Amino acid sequence: MDGVSFSNISDAQNALKDNSTLVIGNGTYRQGMTIQPSNVTIQGSPNTHFIAGAVSGKATFVIQGNDTTMEQIECSGVTVPDQNGACIRQEGQNLLLKYAYFHDSEQGILAHDGTGTIRIEYSRFENLGKAGRAHAIYVNKADRLEVRYSKFYSSKDEGHEIKSRAKETIIEYSEIASLTGNDSRLVDVPNAGKLVIRGSVLEQGPNSANNQLLGYGYEVNPVDPAISHSVEIRDNIIILERNGSNHFFGISDSAKDVSKVVTQNKFVGSMNDSALYQSGNQFYADRAAFGLGPFPELPSIGL
Repeated sequence: MDGVSFSNISDAQNALKDNSTLVIGNGTYRQGMTIQPSNVTIQGSPNTHFIAGAVSGKATFVIQGNDTTMEQIECSGVTVPDQNGACIRQEGQNLLLKYAYFHDSEQGILAHDGTGTIRIEYSRFENLGKAGRAHAIYVNKADRLEVRYSKFYSSKDEGHEIKSRAKETIIEYSEIASLTGNDSRLVDVPNAGKLVIRGSVLEQGPNSANNQLLGYGYEVNPVDPAISHSVEIRDNIIILERNGSNHFFGISDSAKDVSKVVTQNKFVGSMNDSALYQSGNQFYADRAAFGLGPFPELPSIGL
């Protein structure tokens, strides 16, 4: 780190200062770390894997400084007594996460209120969730969540793939799929706000516990007049194959008057709210009609 080598994670953590870059070599690491300074970059290697580390009963990485960048880190096996053990607990402002693989834990990322902008790119989240209240990622009242070029698969134990209370939630060019997981909603935006989902694949799987693929505004009444509220769902491939009824978009009564644009999407499978989205979208009865192979194949968008 900063031209100095360390033999263990604890010594490296203690030496961090503002603007540090810590490069972590290949290997398996079974302890976590707290990042307190700002403008820190944590750079992993092709085989940097943190397993089951939990700092202060929270997460493998507890980030308290601002403007942190983390790249090329694998993290798994995180559990804590509160059942919300995460790979990252974001407490400071602004996080950029790239080329991460977070899996088989209670939660991938848990971000506190007031954490600025959370950006996730080129990353994979898989087999995450716990007791219906931990999720692949759970962003509280931040300014903005941005997800691009990333994959969210098979959330478990009725967790969502993405839960965001941010003022703005932007999801682009990503795959969000239940596959065989017993997840809940693919994306849940309980405080409303600005929601954009664009150029992505959304797949509601056969074991999903919730019949709503997306949820909007279900935990606020009325919606907060101090922030802007809108929905744009454009140019996606949306596959609904839950056993039982399927409902594409659940919106609360408190948010029913929010501006909504749902267009240029391709819907595959049956859904009980299809009549609301006939204009500007295409509908296919099943995978075969769309030209897609058997479950669990997903259409390619070049990720």
